[in-house]
Amino acid sequence: MTEVQVGMANRRAAWTVRRWTAGAAVAVTMAAGLVGPAAPAQAAPECARPGGPVTAMPWAQQVLNPDEVWPFSQGAGMTVAVLSSGVDASHPQLRGRVMDGYDAVRGFGGADSDCNGAGTRVAGLIVARQADGARFTGLAPAARVLPVRVRDDAGPDDAPADPQVLANGISWAVDRGAQVIAVAVDSDKDHPALRAAVRKAVDRGSVVVAASGDHGDDGNPQSYPAGYPEVLAVGAIDQEGQRWGRSQFGPYLDLVAPGVGITTTQRGGGLTEAADGTALACGFVAASVALTLAKRDGVTREELIQLLTATAVSGADPYQYGHGVVNPYGALNGHLLPDERPAPMPGFTAGLDRSDPDEAASRRTALTGALAALIVVLVVSIVAIMLPRARRRRWRAAVASRPVTPPEPDEPGPPIQLFDEVPTGPAR
Repeated sequence: MTEVQVGMANRRAAWTVRRWTAGAAVAVTMAAGLVGPAAPAQAAPECARPGGPVTAMPWAQQVLNPDEVWPFSQGAGMTVAVLSSGVDASHPQLRGRVMDGYDAVRGFGGADSDCNGAGTRVAGLIVARQADGARFTGLAPAARVLPVRVRDDAGPDDAPADPQVLANGISWAVDRGAQVIAVAVDSDKDHPALRAAVRKAVDRGSVVVAASGDHGDDGNPQSYPAGYPEVLAVGAIDQEGQRWGRSQFGPYLDLVAPGVGITTTQRGGGLTEAADGTALACGFVAASVALTLAKRDGVTREELIQLLTATAVSGADPYQYGHGVVNPYGALNGHLLPDERPAPMPGFTAGLDRSDPDEAASRRTALTGALAALIVVLVVSIVAIMLPRARRRRWRAAVASRPVTPPEPDEPGPPIQLFDEVPTGPAR
């Protein structure tokens, strides 16, 4: 088995063991109930704790710089479906921007609550409003979030999502008119229903943005729906502009965005400043799509994807960075011509285009050698010119010859006429 297959098998095996263990425990409890008193009800899963105050400017916000973007678009009129664990609609910075949504895990009910917290973190990056004392804000605060729960709160965060549940969630969001669909979870299965749901979204004109997954250091398996060519697959970078070690990568990757040490909204209120994951990077790209669609009325899905990829800040390795870091400012102000330089990205100073250290060292060595060779050539040329002259002088220092002074005449000559004589006559 390949390393990728081993990683996928380990993930499925671990998840299967957890499910089997839970099932066995239920069976034992039921059997015990036949001969003894009823067992107490299973305790509800412990929800993520609320966040706290964060006053510093988030590094991701400095990179994407929404203050430079908002004069052109804030995402008004756009609906972004967030497929994750639900969204805490009561969060002060999200209040009024989150719709009821849909619980695709149960097949009924809304998703405007969130125990796990993952969906609330993604939603905050898209539509969070600015609050007193906090500099954090969402990238497209005038948009709306349509939450779709596709992951059970009781399941582990790294468990692969059920592809059928994902398919149901995507299809439901498309039917409700979501222009942007942010799939913040991933599946390790290429399922016909999931492929059909993505195809439906594309046919309706929706843009599907998907996280590449967080198992780049565990076999780097292929993830879906990010692996489908119709989907914008997104990986994560850190503060240095380098790929996050756990961010999955491959030839299917389209863009990267900040995804390490991210400040965003936390379920129950407050903010967190230590969130990691490609799901967060997916949120930034989904917000960028909403901003661009809101400004460029009538742009096709294909044109929008071309704008986002052509104006991205290029990375050193397309296999790990795709076309580069998403650049909402460039997408809003750039052009569809791929041969033009992208619009500058305010605030972006990360070193994505740094070359491999060994290659850079080789270039420095070659440059040093070339300069040394040039100096040697110049020295040899000077010696070749000066050596014959020195030999002719028998190595004596050259002395300038005395100037020749012409002899002066004994008698002065006639005066030199400087001007022609002016004829005189009667005045006029």
